[in-house]
Amino acid sequence: MHHPPSRSTVPHSRHTFRWLTASRLAGVSLLLASLGSASAASPHSERGGLHTTPLADQPSTTSASLDPRRSLAITDFATVSTITLRMVMNQLVQQAGSTGFTAEQLYRQLWDTQNPAPGEADLPGGAHCSDNIFTLNGAPYHCRQSEGREAVLGNGSVLDRYNLIGLFNRFDLAPPDGANCGEYRMVFAHPPPDRNLVIFEAVLPNPRRELGLEGCRPIAQTWASFSTLTDPVARRARVKSFFLEASSPGHVPVVHANHYGNNPLGEGQVRTNQFIQQGPPAPWMLHEFKLKRQCGPTGCTLRFVPVTVKANPRGDFFNIFNTEPLAVSFREYFITQVASLAVDDINRFNYEVPDIYNDAESDSESFNASDNYLNEFLFAPPENRFATAIAAELQRIGSPLSPEQVVSRAQALSCAGCHNRSSFADLGGAIGTFPPIQTSFVHTNEVPDPTAPPDEPRFLLSNLLTGTFLPFRQQILGGFLDTPALGALQRDSNGRIPTVVAGQPFNASVSVTNTGTTLWSAANGTHGVSLDGAQSLVLAPGDAILLGQHKTFTVTPTAPLTPGAFTYRWRMQRNGAAFGPELTLTVNVKSPAFASELVEQTLVPATMAPGESFQFSVRMKNWGTKSWSAQTPVELGSQNPVDNLVWGVARVPLLPYEVVDPGEDTTFLFTAVAPPLTGTYLFEWRLMQGNQPFGQSTLPLTISVMPPLSCDSCTFGYDCPHSCPPPIE
Repeated sequence: MHHPPSRSTVPHSRHTFRWLTASRLAGVSLLLASLGSASAASPHSERGGLHTTPLADQPSTTSASLDPRRSLAITDFATVSTITLRMVMNQLVQQAGSTGFTAEQLYRQLWDTQNPAPGEADLPGGAHCSDNIFTLNGAPYHCRQSEGREAVLGNGSVLDRYNLIGLFNRFDLAPPDGANCGEYRMVFAHPPPDRNLVIFEAVLPNPRRELGLEGCRPIAQTWASFSTLTDPVARRARVKSFFLEASSPGHVPVVHANHYGNNPLGEGQVRTNQFIQQGPPAPWMLHEFKLKRQCGPTGCTLRFVPVTVKANPRGDFFNIFNTEPLAVSFREYFITQVASLAVDDINRFNYEVPDIYNDAESDSESFNASDNYLNEFLFAPPENRFATAIAAELQRIGSPLSPEQVVSRAQALSCAGCHNRSSFADLGGAIGTFPPIQTSFVHTNEVPDPTAPPDEPRFLLSNLLTGTFLPFRQQILGGFLDTPALGALQRDSNGRIPTVVAGQPFNASVSVTNTGTTLWSAANGTHGVSLDGAQSLVLAPGDAILLGQHKTFTVTPTAPLTPGAFTYRWRMQRNGAAFGPELTLTVNVKSPAFASELVEQTLVPATMAPGESFQFSVRMKNWGTKSWSAQTPVELGSQNPVDNLVWGVARVPLLPYEVVDPGEDTTFLFTAVAPPLTGTYLFEWRLMQGNQPFGQSTLPLTISVMPPLSCDSCTFGYDCPHSCPPPIE
């Protein structure tokens, strides 16, 4: 039998770390360039989500009314006893259409992954710990044959010995854009002496994705209702329905094969806390799995597939003696995450770990395991390139933390760190020492809670959950429920009032903050409607403005003709429904030096013969600040294009002695001659000051130039030549 490579506890030689395949090494050189993309980020983390949104800070009246032991963490015996592991496995098998495959086989196949291949004969096609020479993602994957014995034929009934000890609302893990509605978890525990925990962590899809986070409101309201539902029987029924039943149109039960990894994004997972094979050389171990539906000639079935443990990089990557390319690139990438790790809040410090760096498993017990990041980091002398780079980044962002404290924070976010290894670790800053977990390795324990009300006995939660994590999640849930679906707030423009020229277009911007939970996008009909007939505020096709984010709209309105202060007004709308206060833009309108207003113009013929002529007059008013005269000079000029000779004249000057002062008007009179070629021609004129047009133009008209008609074939008063006499009546 092959054995996995060992992890040394002394400074490593360069060759100790070479567990990468050639194909994985080929991708390392491209990795750092791609880490900014969503695909490179970890698909699962205990942090992030809504933790950095305004929901975590804004005052919330609803938050105070929530009972965290009903709306966030349900462990009371009466409620959790309504759901069994057999129910869950049966439902998953039925949803996957697994013909002839039973709940017991699915349970056994989960544990057959802990056996070397070929495993149990009636469970073909599954993954095993010996795959890829006992590695996963290039890291060692240990066989755990004490847990593997659960897969032996006849042991399927063991699943009935598991008890549900907790149901958890992780709405706080929903991404700010509402791509999904967070995670909803079930923790099943097998009692000692063969203690074992299986945690189902479903990611619920957003039923109204086009609304963004607002589409998740019914789910959040359901959990909030558990706090106020006083009838325990009704509450238990509603909780069970949420997890197992499609209780209303559009509602998908939490327990669904597609919510545990069997989806295009691989969202959701099942994790195991394995205690059966406890103690050296097989300590407490945490593994992670995805459910995958596999189809073949004989039908389809579900399989648990081992995957990496997330936000859990290989510990030896923190050791500078590991010079393999992947380790070097991890240390370079880690510097980009220092600022997130340095956030001085125990609920918010975080970092993302691209999956290529994640470990195959997490060991929270062995003293010298590679999971001990700080131990690996301290193998090197204090003055080393990695530590120096971390220190430089801390100095750049103004953080008082030390490199050791930053690494300790990364360890606290790992599976092993969160469950045990980080107890009493120095995280620095306002956080200080990481509190020890009083429930021993787990945050949900199988023992009764001594502080529970006598009429509602329940399982024990860790001190970290009840004292730190649940209050923060309570604030987020309450803050969300208090936030309106639609809201907008104009950003301060610092009191600046731009000066614009009357009658002239100008560029301006209006900045608005989304204060509602509904995503703003062009696709869902969100835009700003002008209340003055001006240009609308339009979102670009790719815009997705989330709660707390800002959008600056750029507009090009035309200034009014009247000098003085003028305020443009808009209102945000979604599908015709207005929301938020009026948005305003005030400008100071000044009169231009040269400006004109069209007062009146004579009619023009609709058709003409080539070379035919007519007289045209137009009256213009001077409302600029400069007088017009032949010396200025101000002239009437042809347009489209400027100074064209289509009608026989390009410019019509003022009379030599004429002066038109501001507020006065004058008439331009000239004879227009139709062009010699037939066709349709534009007839438009505008005042010119030198080579610069200004003011209003004449009404843009078209005239058709057609072959001349005889007096016998034309209609008098419409298309007859001017020389035709009127008809005799």
